[in-house]
Amino acid sequence: MDPSGQTDPLDFVGLTLEELVGRLGLPKSVYAVRGQEEWQDDVVFAYGDKEFYFYKDRVWQVGLRAAFGIKVGENRNVIPLILGDGTTVAADCSLAPVTGRSWPMTARFNNDRNGLVTAIFIYRSDW
Repeated sequence: MDPSGQTDPLDFVGLTLEELVGRLGLPKSVYAVRGQEEWQDDVVFAYGDKEFYFYKDRVWQVGLRAAFGIKVGENRNVIPLILGDGTTVAADCSLAPVTGRSWPMTARFNNDRNGLVTAIFIYRSDW
């Protein structure tokens, strides 16, 4: 459980830098991720099994080891079975809409050539 008392990582999307640090304290590490375009560069705050990606001063994406009953290392074939018909399966990832939030969100499950989930991200899809 997070020290903040929040257990749903979706609740962190949209927090400011100050709010995140106020709830979780200082991160265990901070690093940069380069995008294909300069405007896609991110600063990432890592806290154990969660990583928070910032656009300007707000969390826009959360990286996880597990979400919605799916874990890194599982076969991607389970994703549509668990998340339903709204799931889009591509060669390198599966995308599923996340409903019931104040803004549009998407869950992305990256996979390797063997179809195993390598990374899980939940992000604001309107940015």
